Amino acid sequence: MSAIEKEVEQKRLAELEEAFELFNQTSSQLTQAYESLQNQVEDLQEKLAESNREKHQVGERLEQLLNLLPAGVIVLDEQQRIIDMNPAAENILGKDAVGRLWEVVVRNAFLTFNDAGELITHNQMTFQLSESPLNFSFDGHDVTGKILLIQDVTDARDLQQHISRHQRLSSMGEMAASLAHQIRTPLASALLYVSQMSSGQLDSQKREKFVHKSLNSLRHLESLVNDMLQYAKGGKAKDQKVAVDALLESLKQAVEAKAQQSRSVIEFDEVPPGLVVLGDQDALLTALENLVSNAIDIVSEQAEISVSVKTTQNLVDIMVADNGPGLTEEMNEKIFEPFFTSRAQGTGLGLAVVRAVAEAHGGEVWVNSVVGRGAVFGVRLPLLRIEESS
Repeated sequence: MSAIEKEVEQKRLAELEEAFELFNQTSSQLTQAYESLQNQVEDLQEKLAESNREKHQVGERLEQLLNLLPAGVIVLDEQQRIIDMNPAAENILGKDAVGRLWEVVVRNAFLTFNDAGELITHNQMTFQLSESPLNFSFDGHDVTGKILLIQDVTDARDLQQHISRHQRLSSMGEMAASLAHQIRTPLASALLYVSQMSSGQLDSQKREKFVHKSLNSLRHLESLVNDMLQYAKGGKAKDQKVAVDALLESLKQAVEAKAQQSRSVIEFDEVPPGLVVLGDQDALLTALENLVSNAIDIVSEQAEISVSVKTTQNLVDIMVADNGPGLTEEMNEKIFEPFFTSRAQGTGLGLAVVRAVAEAHGGEVWVNSVVGRGAVFGVRLPLLRIEESS
């Protein structure tokens, strides 16, 4: 081998040694990088496992809370179908409610509902309903739905009714002196007229006049007593289905005599068929009769009164409009308070009775009036669903 060939061979060996050394360094770096990545993977796996354990614990706690929660929690999908609920909701709606449309479940489980978001069962339990939009994943799919919270407020409503009744009785106690005066005046008048009728010197015309005045005083007394009893009772003693058209037909007959006596005209608009409310027909009739009588008394003679009905969603408004002087802003604020009256012969309980009856039926009473242009009084009541009224 020549010197040149030896030199070339030595260069090649040197290059190979250098390449081998570089390979060893690179291999060592890759090994270190792999070990570092492996350590990072193990660390991430441990953190992921810890996170999963925490999520599992949170899920278990939430599940326990939902199971122990006295209120019902219901999950609806975007088609308003129940896809999940807690045990409290199962007790209210039944286990077979899962998978069914919420609207169908409500019709089957509840008798009626009102504008306050309350659902009422057939055995008169009251549930408060609230809802919130919800975006969630179910069975691997993104779903847009709602979460509903339903809770039993029967005891709270009963307590409110007891408090309301206590307030009414307290109001009556505070105004006992005023009522005694109001009762004494017509009673004294009736006694005076009756005592004069015993005179043998009276002719038939005067006797008839005294009889008429005595009857008016006694009717005034009867009105006072009836209003007091109705106000104390609170306006609802029965839970019966009351047809609105039949109710207004009874009202028409009840106010006919007073309308004729005052030469007033009362027009009753046509009532849509099938409107039904739940409550006490006698109490509702008393409230509406008070509205009509109040309108006649305000106008005094030749009153023009209209009685009409309007429905909005699940509510019905029974309205009494008059051509009286209207109400001032101050009267608007006080008109439904017990014992407030602007008339000398007023009992001060007529409109308070109307409000008590409306509220006892889950409704309200309202008034729209402009001074000099008459007034419209309305009793707003929750409608019983047509399918439940048949």
